[in-house]
Amino acid sequence: MKITLRMMVLAVLTAMAMVLAACGGGGSSGGSTGGGSGSGPVTIEIGSKGEELAFDKTELTVSAGQTVTIRFKNNSAVQQHNWILVKGGDAEAAAIANAGLSAGPAANYLPADKSNIIAETPLANGNETVEVTFTAPAAGTYLYICTVPGHYPLMQGKLVVN
Repeated sequence: MKITLRMMVLAVLTAMAMVLAACGGGGSSGGSTGGGSGSGPVTIEIGSKGEELAFDKTELTVSAGQTVTIRFKNNSAVQQHNWILVKGGDAEAAAIANAGLSAGPAANYLPADKSNIIAETPLANGNETVEVTFTAPAAGTYLYICTVPGHYPLMQGKLVVN
């Protein structure tokens, strides 16, 4: 039997498909977003980008109703940060950050009225890790921000809820 190039390519492609099927498709449900696509609990690790005023992940994905734990690592040596999930858009996020200025560090730079906050971590000092667990809200896109003074305009991302 003469083996042609076409037969070899088909054999390789078939073998690759079988390997991917055995491994569950070859991809992770979280991808680079650090989220999950199932309905079971998920822990997402996110951090700050060293001394930059930025999160190391700017988009996370979860499922509506999913139990989500955010494990936030402040990778700065000297700055404080927090992770706040906002109910609403830019206007609500700005209002939360502005009210946090008055509240100060004793209140984690958060307003007394938390009606537009879905989830919040405590304030994290340099090289500290903090967590929050919450139930993912209804499908949509939500902002997450840091409310430490001056950080909000630069330090934000999106939580996509499917």
